[in-house]
Amino acid sequence: MAMRIGYLEEHEQFRRTARAFFDREHEPHLKRFEKQGGLDKAFWCSAGRAGLLGSCIPPEYGGAGGDFTFQAILAEELGRTVGSATTGSSLMVDIATHLLVQFGNEEQKRRYFPGILSGEIAQAMPLTEPNAGSDATAITTRAERDGDSYVINGEKYFISNGATADLLYVVCKTDPSQRARGMSVIIVDPNTPGVERHKIKMMGWGSGDTGALSFNDVRVPVSNLLGKEGQGMEILMGTFLGDRMQIAARCVGAAKAALELTLDYVRQRVVSGKRVIDFQNSQFALAEIRTDIAVGEAFLDTCLLKMRENSLTFDEGAMLKLWTTEMEGRVMDKCVQLFGGAGLMDDTPISRMYTAARIQRVYAGTSELQKVAISKGML
Repeated sequence: MAMRIGYLEEHEQFRRTARAFFDREHEPHLKRFEKQGGLDKAFWCSAGRAGLLGSCIPPEYGGAGGDFTFQAILAEELGRTVGSATTGSSLMVDIATHLLVQFGNEEQKRRYFPGILSGEIAQAMPLTEPNAGSDATAITTRAERDGDSYVINGEKYFISNGATADLLYVVCKTDPSQRARGMSVIIVDPNTPGVERHKIKMMGWGSGDTGALSFNDVRVPVSNLLGKEGQGMEILMGTFLGDRMQIAARCVGAAKAALELTLDYVRQRVVSGKRVIDFQNSQFALAEIRTDIAVGEAFLDTCLLKMRENSLTFDEGAMLKLWTTEMEGRVMDKCVQLFGGAGLMDDTPISRMYTAARIQRVYAGTSELQKVAISKGML
C-alpha cells in the first residue's frame, strides 16, 4: 500500500491501536450489541482504556493534546469495520469534546474531561429539530433566563447518541429575536428533571443510537452555558467542518472494507464455470471502485493537512463531504451488484453496509446542502 501524505508516526500508531480495538472489542460482539439494542458502557470504557477518547484534550488535563487527524483516523477505522453498519457512528460523537476544549470554562473542563477520557461520559449535541434541520437558525428550542438558571423548552430529533449520552450540548435560542445571533449552547445533564428521550428506529444502523429528546421546563444553572450567550453559531461552525471531515473519513474506510469483502467473494464465486472476478465486466467495476477510493483518500488527506494548518475553508469541507459520501454510495452499489443475490441478504455484511451508506448523504447536511455551500463559496 502506498504511503499516505500528512501522517506522522504518532498518527499511524493511533491507527494501529484503533484497528486492534475494533477487531477486539467491536466485531466479535455484534450479536450481543444487536440483542441488547446497542453499545454499552463497557464498550465505551474499553475505548477509554485504549486511549481512543478525548484525543484533543490538552496534556494538563490528562489528554494527549492531539490534532483533528486523530479524530479522522478513528472515524476511518470505525468505517472499516463491517459492524459499524449495524452500530452506527458510536465513538464519533466524541467530536463534541472539541467544543469543550475550545469554549469550555475551567470548571467545566475539570468536571467533565476525566469522564470523557475514561469513557464514563459519552456526549451528544442536540441541534436538529423536527422542523429545523439544514437551517440551524430555524430552531425553536428556547432557554429563558430566570435568576441564576436557564429554563429550557423544546424538542430535538435525529440526535446521534441522543438516547444514551451522559452529557448534552443543547443548542437553543436565548434571544429568539436575533435569529443566528440569539443562539447559545448550554450543557445539560440528561438526568435533569424535564428531560425525556428515546431511540428512533432507522432504516440503517439497526443497533445504533439516534434519539429524540424533549425538554420541558428543564432548569439548569447559568454556569452551564458553553462560551457566551449568542455564541452558538460560532461554536457550531467549527463543529460543522469537523463533522464533515470525520464523516468523509468514515466513508473512505467503509468503501475500503466493501472492496475487501467484494474481492474475497468474486475470487471464490463461480458462474458458468468461471470465477466472477475473471469476467471483464467485474474487473472494470473493481477498477472503478479502487480509483474512486484512491481519489477520496487523497482528497481527505489533503483536507486534513489544510485543517492542521488552519487553512481549510468551509466550502472545501462541503466539497469533501459531498464527494466522499456520494463515492461511498457508488462503491456500495457496485459491490452489491458483484455479490448478486447474496448481496441482498441481511446476513451478508455488504447488504447492511449498502443501507448504512445511504444515511451519509443525508446525515449532518444533505448532498444538496453541501452544493449550496460550495456555490456560495464561488459567489
